[in-house]
Amino acid sequence: MATQTATAAHSILAADFGSVNTRVVLLDVVGGQYRLLLRAQTLTTAAPPYADVGVGLRRALEQMSGILGRLLFSGDDLVTTGQAESGVDLFLATASGGKPMKAVLVGLMPDISVASGRRALASTYVELTDTLSLADIRNTEDQVNAILRSQPDVIFIVGGTDYGATESMLSLLRTVRLAVLLARGQKPVVLYAGNEALRPVVKGMMGDEVSLYMAKNVRPSLQDEQLAGAQLELALVYGAYKSVSVGGFEEVQKASRLGILPTAQSYSNVVRYLGELPGAGVGVLCVDVGSSTVTLCASIQKEPYVSIRSDLGLGHSAVTGVRAVGAASIQRWLTFNASESLIMDYAWNKTLKPSTVPQTPQDLEIEYAMTRAMIRNAVASARAGWPVGQRGDLLPAMRPIIGAGSVLAQSIDPGISALLLLDSLQPVGVSELRLDPYGVIAALGSIAYVEPLAVAQVLELGGLLNLGTAFSPLGRPQAATAMQVTVKRANGQTTEHEVKSGTLQLVELPTGQKAQVTIKLSRGLTLNGKSRLTLNVEGGAAGLIFDGRGRPIAVPKEVEKRAELLPRWYTAVRSNV
Repeated sequence: MATQTATAAHSILAADFGSVNTRVVLLDVVGGQYRLLLRAQTLTTAAPPYADVGVGLRRALEQMSGILGRLLFSGDDLVTTGQAESGVDLFLATASGGKPMKAVLVGLMPDISVASGRRALASTYVELTDTLSLADIRNTEDQVNAILRSQPDVIFIVGGTDYGATESMLSLLRTVRLAVLLARGQKPVVLYAGNEALRPVVKGMMGDEVSLYMAKNVRPSLQDEQLAGAQLELALVYGAYKSVSVGGFEEVQKASRLGILPTAQSYSNVVRYLGELPGAGVGVLCVDVGSSTVTLCASIQKEPYVSIRSDLGLGHSAVTGVRAVGAASIQRWLTFNASESLIMDYAWNKTLKPSTVPQTPQDLEIEYAMTRAMIRNAVASARAGWPVGQRGDLLPAMRPIIGAGSVLAQSIDPGISALLLLDSLQPVGVSELRLDPYGVIAALGSIAYVEPLAVAQVLELGGLLNLGTAFSPLGRPQAATAMQVTVKRANGQTTEHEVKSGTLQLVELPTGQKAQVTIKLSRGLTLNGKSRLTLNVEGGAAGLIFDGRGRPIAVPKEVEKRAELLPRWYTAVRSNV
């Protein structure tokens, strides 16, 4: 693949390599603004018999070339001349598939620098194999042996405020140096993001033994946390790791302007941008349910929080995911009796053949149930690090909520996507729901480093699918009717709707159309702390969704009752029914 020159980028090609699918998007300037011009999707070819992601990438580019009449690939090289009839100006790549990096975290205080280090590592795909700190009671020999047994791909060193005390950090650095010297075969990468006064010392101690990366101190003072620099360096380390991993990423690494960035880092960039925009709620949430991971990216009070669960997923991680959430949490969303062995059999089939899709209605139910259970489990673990009050299993007010990954963003019906988000996240209040069916978030997050204007313009011009607005009252309805709704459209047409307790109701309002909604809630329910309110909203692919089930959602334990209730919920949100 050809290497690019650093020229102004009008046409931008971005590829995201997942465990199952490779998604490619093309952005170009149309009418003076960046727009999403075209997308393509193929199966990822990192595994045998191809063991080369370039094969899948070329297939996607061939699809695009046929539609555009524009040469994007010539032989084995990506065309980067950027002429009107051929090539692109800029190529970028992100990846989430494959094995995560093994990491050892080294820091001083578990609740300060080590905690910051963990949050920095959460931005990329790592398996944390060991942690060294001042609270570690092991002697130096045991610590060195622990690092050697872990065989880490990266040793991430944090700790010490800038130009503060150094003796404790020097002791940990000596331990790392000894482990690196004794390591056989491929030496681990060392990333240092601690006391800046020790940078020359770290360079001298590590010498030429390792590939050394430096980042700004993640904790320059006790009160100040700065993760952006370390997260960017971790992204570069991840790119280098992927380039030498099985799957043929080396050529992609060379062709991409920034190497191969972790997909989660791209998600974090986009969510951070959306979190800076004015709007209601405490922040923005994006949930991506993939084959190997479930990723949550939140911007809360304008601070990004990333959580990657590599033990959860609907393909490669299906078995570990079922074990992590427990069969009971999946069974509670099914209309039929499903034994634990039946669920595990389905999970094993998905793990062995991740690209397969559900073949029967029961298979589809299990897949949707797994989706709900895994998202809920991921949110429960991520919320411990969010600076917002806890309210049982309920989600703090988020606006918007974005769904990504095939099961959410490419569902058989937009209403089903909305239902899965509402069931698994249980948001309270008024929520704007969006989807990423085109895979643009991964692209835009990497583009943000070189052409930030493209991110703003593509998002503004419909890069994400507006799913609609959901109204989710807090409490339990104490009457047969949960809410009385009046919808007044921009053309003057007014409709009234009665939402029964324990049900959902979808009111069609196409994308781009606005309406004034007046809601009168029954006793026991409140919406944004009120029993009656009027607000202006915008429609979407699923329209307006009024959730009369209350919060938290009560799902019957008896399978007979679920068999009667759950199909009603599915039917209520289906826009094509």
